[in-house]
Amino acid sequence: MIILNGSWKEEIEESWNENGMENLFHEDRNDFLAQIWHQSMMAFDTPREIQVVIDDNDNLHISFGSASFVSFDEEPSGLKLPIKCWIHTHPFGQAYFSGTDKKTIDTWKPMMRTAIVLGDNQHQVWFRNSNKVIHYQYKTKREKTYVPLGMNIMEEE
Repeated sequence: MIILNGSWKEEIEESWNENGMENLFHEDRNDFLAQIWHQSMMAFDTPREIQVVIDDNDNLHISFGSASFVSFDEEPSGLKLPIKCWIHTHPFGQAYFSGTDKKTIDTWKPMMRTAIVLGDNQHQVWFRNSNKVIHYQYKTKREKTYVPLGMNIMEEE
């Protein structure tokens, strides 16, 4: 594995400091989410998954993995529960919550408010309070199509 951009993590953090939670759940991909996607695609020798956990103190906990999986090597230091948002990328292009993602959400559901998965020109958002997933797809920065799927794929049993 080769890191092409040694400041990839700092660039994500800088974008967070400039944008914060502002517009995080908008149909648009805000600059913070765009920065995560950009680093996922460009910071390494090959596109890799990046995850960003925003804790209750608005601190970021960031890691990267392979092209199809990401985790933390060890528990993030200083993580304050509940988790405001778990964000991760699917660098192969499709924004959807995979089986592994659904299991992660199920495990963390009592301690996690939202989750976002980023794909190429799309993202999907899960909200704990409604237990719904909304999918947003956009063609270009100027012309966007919003496709709320209203999928109830993670209903409580």
